[in-house]
Amino acid sequence: MTDTNTDKRPARRPVPTSAILSDVRSARKELGEETRPLGGGLRPERARLYYTREAERWANIASARALADHPGWDAELLAELNAAIGSNDVNTARAGLVQVAALAVAAVEQLDREAP
Repeated sequence: MTDTNTDKRPARRPVPTSAILSDVRSARKELGEETRPLGGGLRPERARLYYTREAERWANIASARALADHPGWDAELLAELNAAIGSNDVNTARAGLVQVAALAVAAVEQLDREAP
């Protein structure tokens, strides 16, 4: 006699990150194929110095907030973004922007969890 197990597996719950990345893909398509430098303006070298200083400032703010047990996505995002824009090295800038994207996705996941 064969066992006819008709129990169905529960439906897979969508991974929150997948839904967010789908939103990101849609938003990216709206940007089109325009190209531009990572750091614009009339004096990109001067801007890099500014972004590097801002990265340090926001990293210090993030550290102080973490020590006081009051962290926030804002300081971490701004520290990483400014560091990426301020970098002279393409690989470092790319890695920093990937980190910004990861932080942004994590922040959106939290917003979605906390949404009423």
